[in-house]
Amino acid sequence: MATNIGILLLLIVASSLAQAAQHVVPWMIPTTQGSSFYSNLLAKTTFNLNDILVFNYTTGTHNVVTLSKDDFKDCSVKNKMETFEVGPTMIKLNRTGEYYFACAFPAHCSLGQKLSVNVMASSSSPEAAPAVAPSSPASRLSVAATFSVLLMLIAINILF
Repeated sequence: MATNIGILLLLIVASSLAQAAQHVVPWMIPTTQGSSFYSNLLAKTTFNLNDILVFNYTTGTHNVVTLSKDDFKDCSVKNKMETFEVGPTMIKLNRTGEYYFACAFPAHCSLGQKLSVNVMASSSSPEAAPAVAPSSPASRLSVAATFSVLLMLIAINILF
């Protein structure tokens, strides 16, 4: 019985690790490419349901707001739906479809600091595109700790 519970727990954790990815976005005013900077940066990235966007910025220098499609196109940041003021900001992509993000600091959106992503239900290919930036040492440590706990659970189930 304990072995079955341990195996089930292992499968659940492994499944959640395999399905969600963190995509780090260097959140800044683009110095090159203007409004196409973020679309070019993320051109080969696949966003799946429950992935996490990490907007990497210093608190007080930028923010992240969510917008409607029309407000995104026009950079109408005064009509924001949500505002995130503390960087880095982590946003879970908890529905499929388009998401629209911008910085609401004066002129930042019009200078190209805006991002749209299309979230898919699942990966369309067996090899998902890599994250925008390498994961941080903290996230690698978290994965290592998770696998250490899983190995201990397996060992306990084998021994007892």
